[in-house]
Amino acid sequence: MSSLLHRSRWLFEPAVAIVFFVFWAVAEVGRHQLGPGLVRSVVPFWAALLLLAVAIGLSRIQPVVAMSAATAVLIGQLLFPTAIFDEPLVYVGLGIVALVVASCLRGRMLVVSFAFAVGAGVSTAGLLAWWVGIGRGDMGSRAMFFVLCAAASAGAWLIGALIGAWTRNRDAQLELARTTAELQEATTEAIVAGERERIAQDVHDIMAHSLSVILAQADGARALADARPQQMSASLVSIADAARSSLTEVRMLIEGLVSDPDGAETPSLADVDALVERMRAAGLAVTVERFAEPAGLTATQELAVYRIVQEALTNALKHGASPTAARVALDARGGGLTISVSSPAASSPTAEQRGGRGVHGMRERARLAGGWLDAGPDEAEGGYLVTAYIPAAEAVVA
Repeated sequence: MSSLLHRSRWLFEPAVAIVFFVFWAVAEVGRHQLGPGLVRSVVPFWAALLLLAVAIGLSRIQPVVAMSAATAVLIGQLLFPTAIFDEPLVYVGLGIVALVVASCLRGRMLVVSFAFAVGAGVSTAGLLAWWVGIGRGDMGSRAMFFVLCAAASAGAWLIGALIGAWTRNRDAQLELARTTAELQEATTEAIVAGERERIAQDVHDIMAHSLSVILAQADGARALADARPQQMSASLVSIADAARSSLTEVRMLIEGLVSDPDGAETPSLADVDALVERMRAAGLAVTVERFAEPAGLTATQELAVYRIVQEALTNALKHGASPTAARVALDARGGGLTISVSSPAASSPTAEQRGGRGVHGMRERARLAGGWLDAGPDEAEGGYLVTAYIPAAEAVVA
């Protein structure tokens, strides 16, 4: 619909030009009597009328050409008096040209169009006064007639300039509204994509940890089935606890999505000990060292610390040497919390350890918490080392 209106706007002036020419052609055709000088008197008149209609038709798409054509009409009528329009209202066509070109042009060309409008008005007054006899009289009356013609033409130019300014302002507002809508849509898509990534990361952290624990316990239970069947029940209990914990966390995640995510309980630093116990029950010998008590961390930062430790221990359980072991160090000295998780590696780090969702997710959590994370081979002691730093909330704000 908008494209149709846009095309129809460019067809308006040509339609006006056709109506203008047909109307005045019908009105003037009866004034020219047949005689020996018909061709010499009629051809200049019709040529001027046709050229003025062409100027009207081109006034929007070719404003400079339109002004040139209208100027040629006036010059031709000065040179050939038989081309002068007997009806003064025909010269309204010059006002139409001045109005339309003023609505299209800007800057220096707008000033040129103003000069054209005033010049067309003065020239029209001169033609009507000297050749047609309109406006003759004393000098005062003649001067007033010239002023009125120039003012009428300048008024048409002013109306066109105002219409052009209003149109450009409206188009700018429409473009601003369209750009704003596109920006809002892009922002919404970015938010949705970020939320989708967060959900995927949460599900990965929960399920990868729990399934790794379940897998380790299941392997242990299978090994104990024949040798020590009495201990197999403890492994089965650990498997059930890990599955139940995973189910609870996933349910909390889903409930947070459909209700109030801010109201849902999330893991924190206080839950790290329970996490370590679950990993020990899964067969990972975890050693925890704490240096000072962390303070000044927000709930989001504490969740990031928990997920980083969880993912690092899960990777140690899946990819570490046998027997599996890991060391967790939480150092709160220095205005933040430094997390270090090291484990002996059975082989070189896998692609998942180097750049999979797990390591990528840990880095992203640390970044969003205002800190950083590095993961890779431990050159000093061998094995695999995950190091992260989460600054205190006051340091992030500062």
